[in-house]
Order: sequence, then C-alpha cells, then structure tokens
Amino acid sequence: MYYYYNLVCGHNQLFVSAIRDNYYRGFDLFMSILEKFVERLRELLTDHEMKPAHLAKELGVTRKVICRYTNGERLPSLNMAFRLSGYFHCSIDFLLGRSDEGSEFEPLPLPPFKDRLPYLVDFFKKTKANISKEAHIDESIIYDWLKGRSTPSLESIIALADYFDCSVEFILGREN
Repeated sequence: MYYYYNLVCGHNQLFVSAIRDNYYRGFDLFMSILEKFVERLRELLTDHEMKPAHLAKELGVTRKVICRYTNGERLPSLNMAFRLSGYFHCSIDFLLGRSDEGSEFEPLPLPPFKDRLPYLVDFFKKTKANISKEAHIDESIIYDWLKGRSTPSLESIIALADYFDCSVEFILGREN
C-alpha cells in the first residue's frame, strides 16, 4: 500500500493506492470529482437563490461545512450527500456532476449496503476478489461491508460506480 500526502486547497489530503503508479490517476480523479461537485453545488445554490449560510441552517450544520464544499476543500460524506440530494431533490450523480439528468430525482428506499453488495456481485457477475483487485478496494473492507460492520465512503461508492460503469444511485440501490 502506498500512502501519499498532497496539498489540496491549502490542506493535506491523504491518498492511498495499492499500485505505485495509481497515485497521479487517483489524485487527478479525486480533483475532477471535487471540481464537478463544487461547480454543481454552486449552481444549485444560485438556482435556489440561496447562500451557503442558509443551506447550512436548513441542513443543521455550520456555515463552515458548506463553505468547505463550495470552496473545493472537501467532498461531503455519504450521509451529507444523501442530505444534500434530498434537500435539492436531485440524484447524487447529479450533485457530483456525474450526470446532467436527475435534477428531479425520486429515490427508491435505501437498502442496507450489506444487502445491496451481494446483489451487485450477482448482477455484474463479479467476485469479491475481482472487485477488490480491479476497483482497488481492500478485500477486508469489502468483507466488513458484507458483514454490516461498516458502510462505504462516498469515494468508495464512486469507485464502485466507475468500476461497474453505472450510476452511484444504482450502486446504492436508490434507482433500478
């Protein structure tokens, strides 16, 4: 495992890769996702004629949290992505700039990820070992997800969506 710290928007970001050459691809991918999210969040705030402070109040977080998002300092957690998509009635894919569709999204009830992952394995005809190796997610983490010991981060969900070439919402089970 290779660990890299890089200065991103004035803060040290930790990047982890099983492959030494994966560092730059991982960093570029992270920055691309972050830039698209920032652009889309700013667009949503403008469309709703809303300031970050008002959104923070509506979501029950500090203004600093929302400002970190709009300034490109961090991606939201998966839980916060759910809250933002619920507030703006959009899909997480739309929120992350992965899709231009989904601005009027009605999600299906969210299944537990420990139940969703076996469905994905079967649907895409992949093994847990294939997913681990090809999506660069440690097999022990996948095992913990299957046992319900932990839930994936937003970054892991994005990695799975990229690996399976589908939407984040499909990975989560909020769309068919």
